Parts: sequence; C-alpha cells; structure tokens
Amino acid sequence: MTDRPADSATDSAVDLLGTEAALPCGRDPQELLEQVTEHGPDARDEHQRGCLHCQAALAEFDRLWAPMRSVAADRPQAPPGVLDEVLSSIRGVTEDAEFARLEEGFGHTRISGRVVAAIARHHAARVVGVRGALGKLDRAGHRRGDRDPEFPETSIHTAQPRDMSREPQASAGVAGASTAIEIVLAAEYGRDLRALADEVRAAVVAGVRANTGLEPVAVTVVIDEVLLPRSGTGEPAHSKGP
Repeated sequence: MTDRPADSATDSAVDLLGTEAALPCGRDPQELLEQVTEHGPDARDEHQRGCLHCQAALAEFDRLWAPMRSVAADRPQAPPGVLDEVLSSIRGVTEDAEFARLEEGFGHTRISGRVVAAIARHHAARVVGVRGALGKLDRAGHRRGDRDPEFPETSIHTAQPRDMSREPQASAGVAGASTAIEIVLAAEYGRDLRALADEVRAAVVAGVRANTGLEPVAVTVVIDEVLLPRSGTGEPAHSKGP
C-alpha cells in the first residue's frame, strides 16, 4: 500500500480497513473508525452511550489513529509506513472483537472480556459497603420482567443472608488494549453512594490495569439496591422491608 497525504488517508480510512467483522453488539467497526476520524470518539449515538463494546472500540480506534491525526495537523506527506502500521493495528483489534489484544515483543496476548469482568467484579466486591447486585434492573435502570406495583423500580429493603453473600455483577467490552466496564451492585444502607461509586471505580481501574495491562476507558457503576441491616443488630434481616 502506498502512503498518501494525511488528509487523503483520513478521508479513505474506512475503505482501507477492509474488514467485514462486526463487534459483539453487531455494530460495524468500519463505521466506528469513520466516526473517530471525522468527529472524534465522543460523538456517540444513543446505542454507543450504553454499549460497552462500542465504548471500548471507539477509545481504542482513537488511540491507534493518533499518529495519523498528529501528521494531519501539519498537512505534510505521511511518513513511509505510518498509515499501513495504523491500519494494521486496527485490523488486529477487529479480528476477534470478544478479546482484548496486547502486542508483546514476541507476539501478542489475547484476554477475554469475561476475564476482565471477573477481575472487575473481584475488585469491586472488596470495597467496603458493596454487596452483591440483586439483578432486578436492566441497563436502562428499569425493573426486569412485568412491573410489580408493590415495589418501586429501585428500592431500599432489609437484606436477606443470601443478599449479603452475593458478589457484584460485572460486564466488559474489550478492543485492543482498551476496555469499558459496567459494575452492578447493592450498597449497604448509610453509605454515601456517590463516594462509594467513586471508590468502586478507582478499585476496578487499578485492579484491571494491574492484572491485565488493559486501560479501562469507562467504568459505569449501577447501584441496584440499598440493603438495610437487621434492626438493632447490624446483621442481615430476614423480614422484607418496604
């Protein structure tokens, strides 16, 4: 492939990618690359704002496209091989969209999104005040299944022993060296929920970086329930609350 001037290379980036692979959510990575080259990674539609796979891919494409953006700023002729190298890296990301990919000196390391989610769940569970998610809410914050008029969409109730032993739920989207993570959890009553969410984010980011070498580009914390202790004892309660 012959390198072209940087502005021309940007205009044809999607054509040059030449892949029919799709992200796990079904989105076309070529469209995401075009979005990054023309508008940047923050110009997201409604689906992308809630999709971990798209968030990870947009961040990774933006990181990998940075050399071309730097060249384009001064409008020189792109140095030999720069465009090929950038597009080769992006193609590597799209080869298997369910695995992160870290380039090493003698090859590369692939890490499943499920592994990232397990590590994130482990580190979130170690934060004081975090309990396991009850799994009652979907990603949009609505109660799963038919609406029950007896309960609000989010609630405070007395904790059952099984609630206190659950771990948070976690899911992750991965792309190259980037990952976007969502943690769903229940919190002990009386905690500052904003501060708790910040602690969870910090713990997850540090843990995922240390354990995988991936960069968490977004960590969304969903507080599904608040659990009341048994009255007067601090122990999990057996009676159902309001």
